[in-house]
Amino acid sequence: MKIAMLFLAALLPLMAQARNNNPQDTLVVNKPTKVTVITSDSAQTIYIQGKEGNPKYAYRNSIQLVDSNYVSTSTIDNDFNFSFGPFGRKQTKPQKYPSTETTMNFFVGFNAAPGMPQAADLHPFSSWEFWWLIADCGIYPWNSHHKFTIGFGLDWRNYRIKGDTRFTKSDDGSVGLGTYPEGASPQFSRLKVFSLTVPVCYHFVSKFFGFSLGPVVNFNTHSSLKTRWKADGIKIKDTSNNAHVKPVTVDLMATLDTPVCNFYFKYSPCDLIKNGYGLQFKTLSFGVFL
Repeated sequence: MKIAMLFLAALLPLMAQARNNNPQDTLVVNKPTKVTVITSDSAQTIYIQGKEGNPKYAYRNSIQLVDSNYVSTSTIDNDFNFSFGPFGRKQTKPQKYPSTETTMNFFVGFNAAPGMPQAADLHPFSSWEFWWLIADCGIYPWNSHHKFTIGFGLDWRNYRIKGDTRFTKSDDGSVGLGTYPEGASPQFSRLKVFSLTVPVCYHFVSKFFGFSLGPVVNFNTHSSLKTRWKADGIKIKDTSNNAHVKPVTVDLMATLDTPVCNFYFKYSPCDLIKNGYGLQFKTLSFGVFL
């Protein structure tokens, strides 16, 4: 068997030269990133990873000796892939463009409220955002470095204040700031918003670095207020639905992809509360995503 493999190795240059005479049997990979050749007593496998213009290109060729005949099988990367952050196994993108992919991501971050009165004492690191980007459909129109996406997701945000000030809602529906009853021991007061989101972004992708820019349209379908405090050792809760947030707001989003962690930043130039319904402030969020 070893003699046969040595004979095969001696024939490889001649086989390559013969294939050059027939372009249909020739595979040319310019500037491969990594080439691995694995040889055993009965088979030889060649792996090629990356090439000029496509760092995620992948090629595999196996040659087996079966009954004194050589059987060759080859595979090249496929045309569609789906992933969930770093946990989904991303298939390599094809050589031909345009190509498509669909991803799923989960964002966790903190909220701030530029423009809210200082008396509110809003705590960004106690005000959480959870954003589940269920499907982000992308297209690579020219090469593996540029991508355009449109997605759909669900977003939960809360804006939490502490201290002696709380959110209030008057009889006419206006949202404002007020004080706790005399002798009360405040715990927290928060405004919560649930939204359906549609991000539209441009992405630049490279091997170790990437970023994206684009708007996120929020369809704000639900909002509520909740305040908790203690009085005479009794826990008291005050809740109210419909904080009169605007039905549609737009965020400007940027993301940064690094080998260590992925970061995101969103800012909305829109006031969250409807005009004529009290508090007026913008929204800002930042955090990490998978």
